[in-house]
Amino acid sequence: MYIYFCFEDRQNKSEFDSKNIISSKKSIMGDLKRLLNQGEYGLFASAPMLESRFVQINRRGELINLHNRPTCVTIGICAAHSPMPSGMLLAHKVPVSPQEIMANLQKFSEHPSQVEQLVLSRFLPLKFVELSVHSTDKKQLMLKLANGRSYYLELCAPPDQQQQLFHHWLKLISLLRHPKDTSNTNINIICKDSGTSHEKASSPNKPPDNVSLW
Repeated sequence: MYIYFCFEDRQNKSEFDSKNIISSKKSIMGDLKRLLNQGEYGLFASAPMLESRFVQINRRGELINLHNRPTCVTIGICAAHSPMPSGMLLAHKVPVSPQEIMANLQKFSEHPSQVEQLVLSRFLPLKFVELSVHSTDKKQLMLKLANGRSYYLELCAPPDQQQQLFHHWLKLISLLRHPKDTSNTNINIICKDSGTSHEKASSPNKPPDNVSLW
């Protein structure tokens, strides 16, 4: 299951308020938010968040496989200390230890999908991250870090949720690029796909295709 938060459109106000990031009535608590609520991450537990799961791809849109499996990452954008979204959380799944499985054998036998658990791997201040659209049609984003490295991500969500969920990410990108333009009820999202039909010359900052984001 996936959780998403939307930005409440506002009129006659120019300042963005994180209290106006409200959860959809149809959404439930996502895995990352559930992890943050466990007590170890009090700083982010109550922060409004847009959370989705992505699979890492290369610039051509091909899956990146590590250890013969797709590289998946859960990304959360949160507003922890400021009215504007200010941080990016990255999390990925790791196998549960054999000791924990044996100690909770009944639980894992009834819920085999829980043999993997989500762990928080990175926190990036948004001022060091540039988030843009790589392909609207394929629901792909590009994440560029302060060191110049770029990573490509494709939204991983049930087909009936993809369109609406990706639209929330488009609105977020628009907001981050134009933080003062929040007075209109209809946010015009203008994004130019970075394109996948041609290749750029390699650069020293371009990571190999098999380097994971987390």
